[in-house]
Amino acid sequence: MAAASEINWRRQALGRRVGTLALVLLVGFLFIWPVAMLFIGIFRNAPPGLPGEWTLDPLVRTFASYDTYTALGNSVIYAVSTTALATLLGAAFAFLATRTTVRLRQCITPVMLLVFAAPNLFYAISWALLADPSTGLLNAAARFVTQSQVNPFNGYSWAGLIIVQSLKLTGFCYLLLLGPFEAMNRSFEEASLIAGAGRLKTVLLIDIPLMTPAIFGVVIVGTVFGLGAFDIPQILGGLAGISVLSTEIFRAVNFSVPPDYARASALGLFMVFALALLLVIQWRVVKAGRFVTMTGKAYKQDRWDLGGWSSVGTAAIVIFTIVALLLPITQLVLTSFQPAIGVYKLTLKNFQAVLADRQTVRAFQVTLELAVLSGLLAMLLATWFGHVGRRSPRWLERYLDTATLVPIVLPGVVLAVGLLWAYVSTPGLRELYGTFWLALIGLVVAIMPIASRAVRGALAQIAKDLEEAAAVAGASSMRVLFDIVVRLMSRSFASGWLVTAVIAAGALDVPLMLLSPTQPSVAILVYSHLISGIPTEAATLLVLLLLAIIAIALLFAAVNALVGIARRRPVDHTAPARRTDTQPAGAMVRPQLEKPV
Repeated sequence: MAAASEINWRRQALGRRVGTLALVLLVGFLFIWPVAMLFIGIFRNAPPGLPGEWTLDPLVRTFASYDTYTALGNSVIYAVSTTALATLLGAAFAFLATRTTVRLRQCITPVMLLVFAAPNLFYAISWALLADPSTGLLNAAARFVTQSQVNPFNGYSWAGLIIVQSLKLTGFCYLLLLGPFEAMNRSFEEASLIAGAGRLKTVLLIDIPLMTPAIFGVVIVGTVFGLGAFDIPQILGGLAGISVLSTEIFRAVNFSVPPDYARASALGLFMVFALALLLVIQWRVVKAGRFVTMTGKAYKQDRWDLGGWSSVGTAAIVIFTIVALLLPITQLVLTSFQPAIGVYKLTLKNFQAVLADRQTVRAFQVTLELAVLSGLLAMLLATWFGHVGRRSPRWLERYLDTATLVPIVLPGVVLAVGLLWAYVSTPGLRELYGTFWLALIGLVVAIMPIASRAVRGALAQIAKDLEEAAAVAGASSMRVLFDIVVRLMSRSFASGWLVTAVIAAGALDVPLMLLSPTQPSVAILVYSHLISGIPTEAATLLVLLLLAIIAIALLFAAVNALVGIARRRPVDHTAPARRTDTQPAGAMVRPQLEKPV
């Protein structure tokens, strides 16, 4: 018996080692291998999958090119200016929402959530139409008011790029700063006021220094997003002749003959190193500069009455809501009903033409499949990795957590180039080139950081005792994962699935680089119609996509509410549990999710 038990124990230990090795290899192949191949691709003078030679010429040619430094300078200007403006707006609105008594402050968070959730493509297309120099709604209104032919607004300019990206980024900055502003101790401000400082001086000398770690973190992350932005620079900056690093990578692959993958790899790896350096700086500074704003003694969170400035704050909320949401939506919907840009005669011909096109039906089908499957797979993988990490040695937990965060420093176009090198250069996987499955893998990798963050909080709420009890009862690791972990975090899992699916549905960069032209997503079809000179149909497609996303979100909210009501129903716990004949003794009982009243 002892010998048999030892043999069984050794088999189980060997199985765990093999499983750990397989998991390490899978995570490395999904998240680390594309970055390694991106580095290798710099030194190849042939596209992925084709015979070539090792050479330093692509590297020298890339960094000796004037276009490279022009794109680099434009990227820095774009990222720094948009981040500065977005952080300023986000901090101001976070202050109004948490620290003041201004009217409409309750509307700020819902508005910012909508701004954050709206796809980048929505802002790029809507503002391209809204601030068009000749036919845009803003210029039409300016001509009507001034009774002249003046066109003061131009979306295809540096001002248009910076303003549109800043509006989009403000929602993100606000959501990150909302918590720190809410947690700030009001007693510090009172002490400053009692000492004779005015409110403006108090904000400058007390509030801003206390918020330095949070603001610095937001600035770094915002700069990372700005450097990796693609949709807005490609659509608005393309016609203005403004190139950034992400658009240069796209052009190197799609507009060079033959495609210059080596240049794209060099630019992409440069972006990866720059973004990684920024994140390391952010982690170190925030860790080293923790300022205490929450204390146990005299902790206050009273709100300020701004007096006459309250009306200014309310006006700022109204203006931002109009500019960031109402105007873009109005222009997009109006354009979808116009027979042509600038012709204010409503018609349904655009909807009829779009819905009658077989390619539209196929695009919505591809988008739905990509969104649902990528969101589901990302959440399943994130749950699996998090579950295994909790039960594994510290090194494996850190490896899984770090690897799944690698895509943060991989903008969509850079990730796509890395995946092309990784899969097309590998025998047996090159058949995935231009297929739905490679685009699906790319989206799963791209949204994995969001899925892993969504899962981490839910897993932290599940006691390890439940998993250990199930394992002692004889349940396999996979059964523990699905019968215990997934069931207990089902609502968080569904929420994360919805968020990641919405992000994947509106993504342009990864599908544009990896999908075949014969099976485009809706985002690709919108972009194709816009550059083909059919903006009315592009707006129509985008309106239909937004309506589909809103419908799915409302359906999820309704189902979530019904599930919540069902879980709050009283449960009779007085009746003894009966074991049926079909349930063997010792069988594991599924966890009861309802809460006793």
